[in-house]
Amino acid sequence: MQLLTILGTGNYQETCYTWQAKQVKTPYVAHALCEFFQPNLITVLVTKEAKETHLNKLQAILGPSLLINDILIPSGKTEEEVWQIFDAVVNVVEPNSRILFDITHAFRSIPLLVLLAAAFLQKARNVEICGVYYGAFDANREQPPIFDLTPAIKLLDWLTATDQFINTGSSLELGKLLSTIQQDFYRGGKPKTASFKPTRLKSFGDRIQALSRSIELVRPIDLITESAQLKNIPTTQLQDEVGAFAKPFELLLSQIQEDYSQFALTEMNQGNLKEQLEKQFLLLRWYVDKNLTAQAILLGREWIVTALCLAEGINDYRDRQQRDAIEKQLGQMTGANPNFNQPIVQHISSAEKLAALWSTLTEYRNDLAHTQMRPTSISASTLQDYVHSKLIQGLSELFVIS
Repeated sequence: MQLLTILGTGNYQETCYTWQAKQVKTPYVAHALCEFFQPNLITVLVTKEAKETHLNKLQAILGPSLLINDILIPSGKTEEEVWQIFDAVVNVVEPNSRILFDITHAFRSIPLLVLLAAAFLQKARNVEICGVYYGAFDANREQPPIFDLTPAIKLLDWLTATDQFINTGSSLELGKLLSTIQQDFYRGGKPKTASFKPTRLKSFGDRIQALSRSIELVRPIDLITESAQLKNIPTTQLQDEVGAFAKPFELLLSQIQEDYSQFALTEMNQGNLKEQLEKQFLLLRWYVDKNLTAQAILLGREWIVTALCLAEGINDYRDRQQRDAIEKQLGQMTGANPNFNQPIVQHISSAEKLAALWSTLTEYRNDLAHTQMRPTSISASTLQDYVHSKLIQGLSELFVIS
């Protein structure tokens, strides 16, 4: 494990730095952290002036068994120097390594840079952030506590996961964060002393992950039933747990419940077939709104078949033979010699428009399935423009959709 620390030019005074029940008497927080966590490598970011003032003193305290790797950095007075410091942090950490950060003696914008660099390393280089620490000398000069600022890194994870949900509707990453919080709580032995424990975060996190996978992989039936299960989760205790253990999620909880509950049906039966069709159309609109082009094309084509099955009085609209029969009629309405004299045309406003819509969606679906592995293919912009501007309008003109 590597400790990355920063030294300035200040007059650091000897004191008893405290972590949990442990204390180390030293002028340097880095020394205390070495005693507490036993890193096998220490890297110090220093300006030229800080190196002359403190580096030899710190090395003398650490002793010959733990050699310092010092990296010269500028003072961060300009934007260019700020990025030089960021590069210095990133470049001294190896991929897949484990690292502690000490930002006690950082100055100007360096603490922020270290936090951002840590988040970058975690994602881009699979670095495990074992902790970000700050020795609060001003809080108690006799026994200053060392604060664990690692949750600040987690806040950036929440930001990334929130951005994913807002832009795509997927709460996979949010669900993982919730599940991890509860797992870490129990693995860390905290239940022995805690009066309030998380018991619902993991189940809720697992549920919204399942919902997200159903949305991503176009599983409308699973989505309808999973949304109903989510809707039935008691919210009072969940809200208390979120407030205590997952504060950033507090702002999203009601929005997630509201967004996903629109797809919910308690039961899937012949008594609510029309509602099932409407829920699937809501999902189609979701795909369009979230720019999920491939999913919209796949579901849009299948939705036409489902709508015509129900219009024909076919209650088991997922039966393969029944769907094939509807698709055969649709196929006979397209091509060089279209035959519009099909039973299904009585249910729509225009046989010609239905034939054109079916032909387009089938062509686009096939193009997606072949992943450009044929001589000619449809451009991504064409597919996206069609879904964004024509798909919902085309279906709405043909079918009565509430």
